[in-house]
Amino acid sequence: MERTVRTTTRTRTPRPTARPWLAAAVIATLALPVLAPSATAGTGAAGTAPAGTSACAYGYTSQATVWFGADADSGVPNRETRAGCTVMDEIMADAPFATHGAFVRTVSAVTKGLVRERVLTARERRDVVRAATASEVGRPHPVTGSRSVDLSAIGLVGYTVRATMPTDAAGTLGALAECGFRNIEPSGSAGNFYGYSAAGLAPLTDAAGLEVPSLGVSLSNLQNDVDLVAAEAHAIGAEYVRVSGSGSWTLADYSRTAAILNEAGEALAAEGIRVAYHNHGFEFETAEDGVTGYDVLVRETDPAFVTMELDVYWAASTDTAATDLFARYPGRFELLHLKDIAEDGSFADVGSGTIDFAEIFAAAPLAGVRYGFTEHDQPSPDGVTSACTSLGYLAGLRY
Repeated sequence: MERTVRTTTRTRTPRPTARPWLAAAVIATLALPVLAPSATAGTGAAGTAPAGTSACAYGYTSQATVWFGADADSGVPNRETRAGCTVMDEIMADAPFATHGAFVRTVSAVTKGLVRERVLTARERRDVVRAATASEVGRPHPVTGSRSVDLSAIGLVGYTVRATMPTDAAGTLGALAECGFRNIEPSGSAGNFYGYSAAGLAPLTDAAGLEVPSLGVSLSNLQNDVDLVAAEAHAIGAEYVRVSGSGSWTLADYSRTAAILNEAGEALAAEGIRVAYHNHGFEFETAEDGVTGYDVLVRETDPAFVTMELDVYWAASTDTAATDLFARYPGRFELLHLKDIAEDGSFADVGSGTIDFAEIFAAAPLAGVRYGFTEHDQPSPDGVTSACTSLGYLAGLRY
């Protein structure tokens, strides 16, 4: 179901095809333009859509391939089926799967029927089943307590230290490096990160010994100046650029946003850069017939160009567990925002709240995680102290 609404460089190591979460021992809400609202077509899971609309409105995009993770891409086009859905819609209808065997059996049965319907060829069916067999879907990811977090894959969201970055960026970055941080994700918009362009900020991150895997930019940047976004990412060595959304959007707006992300993601892929979407809580609360705004974003974006940066605090604030999302949408979460939620719902340093980070790290191979960034929206007594406390917890975590 094609949805085509279009509305001095540092050397960077090319992005590998896949880099699962590394284990040793074995936002701010951006000021974004609100998309113009429009009437929303009937939505819902198969069998629930009103007459005259697709049974799989807001389903998996047919512009992608049948894909179960970075190491489990079948290469087979995600074609529409006779039911008005796509191959992925029909396979993933029963997600999450209790076991890997159950998943592979489902893929085998669904694709057998699609061969009969001439949606797939016999060879394509074999490729899809092979990809499913190679995937992490349904495999157990238990907490064993024997693994430790690879801190080289951990960074800090710059929003945590927004109070001191504009006036003492060098001191702030140096203090973060001193307590063990190796990465930072600056937040802002293209051309303005705490008063610096990316080119202006790069010498300061370099001097502190911090890498910048990801930049937080605005959706307007992606819509209106993708070349500037690419230049900013290259200037500081970022391989991801991430954006956030709006709490006023309808599902139709999320669908249009997915198209924008796909278009910008395809353009930036030629530059070695991936687009990521960072959530708040409203994506999970905007829903029609059981389909949420977050569902629309994940299903309608192409994994070849777009990934998700899951903020585990905001998901938890709506009683949505990160591990449940990993199971429902395997391989789609290359970036995480790691922040904790207190019993009263307030922000907490990582490890001092109610989120089970051991479970999250154990399930990271299923999610496809490459980097995690700690964050605190209201740090106390200051951003650096809060950040270093969170990193200290992760350094001691065994999962």
